[in-house]
Amino acid sequence: MLARQKFYRNKFFSVIGLSFSLFCSQLNAASLDQQRQLYKDAKQHIKASEFNKLDKLKAQLSDYPLLPYIEASQLSKQLSKVNQKQISAFAKQYPDVPVTTQLQQRWLNQLIRQKRWDDYLPALAKSGINGSEKYECYRRHALMKEGHKDKAIAGISAFWNIGHSRPDACDSSFEYWQKKSGGPSSALATSRFWKSVAAKQMSLAKYLRRYISAKQDKAVTDRFYKVQANPELLTKKDFLKEDTVATRETYLYGLTRLSLKQPDAAAKTWLRVRDNFSFNAKRKQTLDRKLASRLASKKPKDALKLIEQLGNNQDEAIQSRLFRAALIKEDWQEVFRLISNMPADIQKDERWVYWRTLAASHTQGLTPAASQAFVSLSKERSYYGLLAADILNQSFSLNPINQKPDGKALNQLAESPAFKRMFELYKQNEHYLARREWNRITQDADSNTYYTAATLAHQWGWHDQAIRGAAKARVWDAIDIRFPAPYTKIFDKMAAELKIDTNWARAVARQESAYQATVRSSAGARGLMQLMPKTAKQTAKKFEVKYKGVADLNRPVININLGSAYLAQMQKRFKGNQILATAAYNAGPHRVDQWLKARGHLPMDIWVETIPFRETNKYVRNVIAYHAIYAAIAGESKHTMKQPAFQLALQDAVGAKQSTTLRKQIQQQLSTN
Repeated sequence: MLARQKFYRNKFFSVIGLSFSLFCSQLNAASLDQQRQLYKDAKQHIKASEFNKLDKLKAQLSDYPLLPYIEASQLSKQLSKVNQKQISAFAKQYPDVPVTTQLQQRWLNQLIRQKRWDDYLPALAKSGINGSEKYECYRRHALMKEGHKDKAIAGISAFWNIGHSRPDACDSSFEYWQKKSGGPSSALATSRFWKSVAAKQMSLAKYLRRYISAKQDKAVTDRFYKVQANPELLTKKDFLKEDTVATRETYLYGLTRLSLKQPDAAAKTWLRVRDNFSFNAKRKQTLDRKLASRLASKKPKDALKLIEQLGNNQDEAIQSRLFRAALIKEDWQEVFRLISNMPADIQKDERWVYWRTLAASHTQGLTPAASQAFVSLSKERSYYGLLAADILNQSFSLNPINQKPDGKALNQLAESPAFKRMFELYKQNEHYLARREWNRITQDADSNTYYTAATLAHQWGWHDQAIRGAAKARVWDAIDIRFPAPYTKIFDKMAAELKIDTNWARAVARQESAYQATVRSSAGARGLMQLMPKTAKQTAKKFEVKYKGVADLNRPVININLGSAYLAQMQKRFKGNQILATAAYNAGPHRVDQWLKARGHLPMDIWVETIPFRETNKYVRNVIAYHAIYAAIAGESKHTMKQPAFQLALQDAVGAKQSTTLRKQIQQQLSTN
């Protein structure tokens, strides 16, 4: 514990403290606390429409950074009584505050609801809001209502020609355009038809057929629907000859459809035609990967051969699929061949250095280049670096960054109006609004500015935003920012009570939420350790934890308690194996049971590498690496892989089996260099 405190306090915070003290010294601490409470009071008065009590509070908040948010909230609440002059005055006074755009959008929406079209047109022009499909449609609709019909349809052909449906507000201008000009031309409708097919908007494509009248246009669209009904038509040689949009879209759509039932036939046809037509490179790659995925799933005869042809040794995603198949069979000759055939720059990736070296140790002994790459890998702070260090019996490297953001730049950013607002929003627990401020000020930022911003966010304790900022800045060695240690007392207490490794629990929280206490996933998982409400309820009952409901999952003490308890439950279920328990925490214990049944005989490093769920595969590797990092930060003499549970998990690993031979080979190679 002492080593961890020294690491964070002494080594990393010496520069940061200066900017924070300067920032806070601007206002008397007591008055600032009072203003923060007044801000809360003001928002409550606005919510209750108690505007008579607001003016006095606003006077006391005249120098508070969040005054614009109070004024915007008041205007939003009184939109029915507000005029354009007030909106424009606010926008002029606060042009760089994100809430200004939000207020202008609410004002435009109010004018739309009230059908005040004569006010809407100048309001939109003054707002500076560009690129909004919704507001552009209402602009044209407003022009129609105001009698400016020709202006409403200016440039409308290009606006109409898009691969998805426009909002209903566009209907009036579209109808007038079609009435005046007789509808879109056959060529224009055909162009939009193929854009709709490319965007998988098949209902729109079907609707557009009514406008396609030219004989040639009708022929190619009719042919498309024949292929839709019977995609096997594409397997006929020279079925489509011309290199046109119609041909390319028909092949891309039809072969995707054919691959659902006959992936081998689709792949063979695709391999025959893909280089004969000018397909978009990205869409070509997408179909390559889709066919490879369906071949791997259906497993027809010659599936692996077809997959390799689709990848042509160049597509890492496709090569990875072949690699995993070979690894499951422990076919080291094939593993070595597949990796060696990849482009040279891809082979330098840590993953491929690790597995190519192990494959070489099985088949032919290490080559000088491979051994040197492996030695270098062992010094990296990563999952594969950890495995390599374990094989070479080396300590795990943290490699922390020594250079910090310039103190002057740090202070200047802290003093900026945007960061003052951001800090106060963070203190008010209005993190969504704080992130909008962050996004506005960093939208064109360089790496140094991102790093400085991340340093400030870290200083505040806004760890999830600091972690994202460090990633944007690509300062991967900023260990203090990327691997903070909040809630230490809670993690340590729960780990001691539940007999699990505190660094393991912390690694899970870092991976799950980056320490964002109130985050909610699209699946419904909540809080620091991303617990599903059902799992939380069951765990609370099993471990007798006081739990009132899902709102409790936003409380760090409850979330860490239940998350740690569930980790302990998974660790017990999988007999102390933290790797399996980690996989179960992410994907569920029943899925891990299935994977063990299918591949449980494999060495653990291969088992991890071949986890079929992409998310869980990456999740487990990240947690293992983060566990090692937190252990090293804590000053533990042995890294994570040497701890009992991980030693148990990896005792049969390929790396462990090969470690003695590999060390000798590398030491011999190094001695000759």
